[in-house]
Amino acid sequence: MENIQLEGRIIEPHYGRNMDKAPALLARWQKGNGYIPSEADIRLLGIRNFKNAPEIVNNYWDTSTLSATKGKAVKVILPYETGSRELTESARFGLGLINPDEQLVNYGVNLDVDGRWEKLEGNGVYTLQRKGLILDKDLTEAEAMKHKLLLTKLGHPDHVDGKFARSADEVAEIIGKTFELGKSEYGYDTMMGQYMPDVSDKGVLKAWCVDGLVNRARSNARNRLDFDFGRFAFDSVGDAKRKTSLLTADQIYSAIGDYVAPSNEEEVRKVLDKLMLTF
Repeated sequence: MENIQLEGRIIEPHYGRNMDKAPALLARWQKGNGYIPSEADIRLLGIRNFKNAPEIVNNYWDTSTLSATKGKAVKVILPYETGSRELTESARFGLGLINPDEQLVNYGVNLDVDGRWEKLEGNGVYTLQRKGLILDKDLTEAEAMKHKLLLTKLGHPDHVDGKFARSADEVAEIIGKTFELGKSEYGYDTMMGQYMPDVSDKGVLKAWCVDGLVNRARSNARNRLDFDFGRFAFDSVGDAKRKTSLLTADQIYSAIGDYVAPSNEEEVRKVLDKLMLTF
């Protein structure tokens, strides 16, 4: 697959073992040359560019959203605060562990040494329990709309801190449009399953992979970091300076809301959400 041209940016596919590709992409991020999209980023880019760049939603992509599992605990490591491309401390730490010098355990990074499991805490890290989650099977749209693991990764405001939150409407757009495309293109009624590694007492870190539409747009944390056909996405934006002080759309609205007629609130929020995507 060639680079994908979008307005103001290029989505680059980087084939090969995650453990080989992550160090180079982190180095490019550090230089301000772009960033590794999160699961939410790549899903939103895919549905909003389906007509002019269908190859985004039609292919699988490894992302900077990380999965850490141990026993029945699942840690979701979100890489960016809303409006920022500065990797969180935990995401930098986790991505830095994905390198060719690691001796893999269960095909992922061993988190049971050097206090690694304990270090994956704090800003942008959300610990869930497998119990009560629908895992390893595809979801109906209604199930996806209330799936705690999926909603956490997508930044739903009911499941993450405000500085990591997208609007509920944007999360609903990602899920709703994915199901709409799956139905129209392949006749699917179930999609977006959350596929996890088997329960193990070993602490293991992997990158979440978003499957292509033909594979029901699943989220997959089973992939091997030494899989030869891994594919990280890298967003080479026109202006790749990392913006760490941007406000969220909700924060902007809270400042101007008193000046907006109630009947116009929904439309103003939609405009703010679109503006945030340009940063």
